[in-house]
Amino acid sequence: MEKLSVNGVSMDAIGIALGAECIVFGLLAIFVLARPLVSGNCKPDTLMHIKLKGHIKSKEAKEILANLNKKGGNRLRAWGCILIAIGVFVALSDMGEHYKMVYIIAFAPLLLLVPVLQTWMYASARLR
Repeated sequence: MEKLSVNGVSMDAIGIALGAECIVFGLLAIFVLARPLVSGNCKPDTLMHIKLKGHIKSKEAKEILANLNKKGGNRLRAWGCILIAIGVFVALSDMGEHYKMVYIIAFAPLLLLVPVLQTWMYASARLR
């Protein structure tokens, strides 16, 4: 069976490129986005602070925001690890056999929206 190629580029090279994309986005999520959230080095969001200001005392608002950031950062780390695992799997697999998966894997970094939505749902339930 001959290797499948698209515009002269073999599917192995496409698999490595897609895997590298997933790994880079996963590492960015873990080390650039999640690290300050978990360690508490980020300032409160202005919109969230305005939402909390009318309902809760200032000290309680800061505690809730710190808790939300920590939970969101931990979820972002977990999904970043999942994205790295997907990237390693894609980079090591032969995409010529599974060429239809290229379209799905190309949008795999959008998985990082899942922890954002989870944190938003948690915050909206917590602030009711």
